[in-house]
Amino acid sequence: MKIELNRIEEPYVFQMKNEMGAVCTFDASASLGGKNKGLTPMQLLAGSLAGCMSIDVILILQKQKIYPKIYRVDIDATQKSGTPSPFEAINLIFSVDKLVPLDKMERAIQLSKEKYCSVSLSLNPEIKITHEVRIEND
Repeated sequence: MKIELNRIEEPYVFQMKNEMGAVCTFDASASLGGKNKGLTPMQLLAGSLAGCMSIDVILILQKQKIYPKIYRVDIDATQKSGTPSPFEAINLIFSVDKLVPLDKMERAIQLSKEKYCSVSLSLNPEIKITHEVRIEND
């Protein structure tokens, strides 16, 4: 994996680009002088967890011939106060349509979190990662 990081605007607006040219912009939080021109590194980390787990969950469901029409993850994360301020807890709220069996969804999430998601497995084990599943109407 090779990623290039360039500051594109002072003081803290950065652009990250991978080998294929995909781009992500991030910025520091406003409390540090950021300009709200991108996600903060901590937002990217929480989003990376949700994205990694979502890829796994959808792959697991598809292998069972389950194809969600609705799929969304809301992230509710808390950080410790002070410096540094690592995550204390991350709660992922998965929303899917009523055609997705709840037991299959729960199992897919557990498999991802505990076995397949590289981001989950890279995080400090002290971070409490929890989840909820909500069924939405079409």
